[in-house]
Amino acid sequence: MKRLLLVSVVALAACQAGAPPTSRPEPVAQNVQNRDDPCGAKAFEHLVGTPGGQVNDAMFPVGTRVLRPGMVMTMDYRGDRLNVVIDESGQVDRVYCG
Repeated sequence: MKRLLLVSVVALAACQAGAPPTSRPEPVAQNVQNRDDPCGAKAFEHLVGTPGGQVNDAMFPVGTRVLRPGMVMTMDYRGDRLNVVIDESGQVDRVYCG
């Protein structure tokens, strides 16, 4: 019985897949040095005013929200999350942490 349990555990462990490789930048760690910009929004402020069609999720850290007109979003605050807001005219309106 113990042998069957051990074989089952080993078989299940072998089925777990590792994380797929990604070329997206990792989120900026929240620490004392970047208290004013915990998500790294300042690095993306140059996008404000650019067409929203030129923005895609792959150009931002993992966990970034690209918010387009009419999209539903949660109201929870996460200081380490980057938000990119596209306005009604299709331009990047705002880049902020939260």
